[in-house]
Amino acid sequence: MFSLCLFQLIAGNQFSTVILCFLVIGYGCSGFSLLSIGGQIFKWIAFIMNAIYLVFCLVGLIYFAIISPLSGGVFDTVALVGSIVFGVVGGVTIKLLKMPFLQ
Repeated sequence: MFSLCLFQLIAGNQFSTVILCFLVIGYGCSGFSLLSIGGQIFKWIAFIMNAIYLVFCLVGLIYFAIISPLSGGVFDTVALVGSIVFGVVGGVTIKLLKMPFLQ
């Protein structure tokens, strides 16, 4: 995920540069922490960023699954699945960061 976001940031893709910077920082710190390279500061940044991803996942699930169809919008399965992927990756990363061998 880090490599994908970094490539899109360098290539200047259609996504917002600010969002891609947050994704690169979050996934980079998560990767460094999971490889036991980063230290405590990267671990705390990874916790915070992945918690933000979980919040965005919940907001996305509520919006794309409930609010948008009820307000007459199209049921967007791609955005819904994207929200689920962000939430699952964020939750699994937080769970892995709490493993005792990474303390």
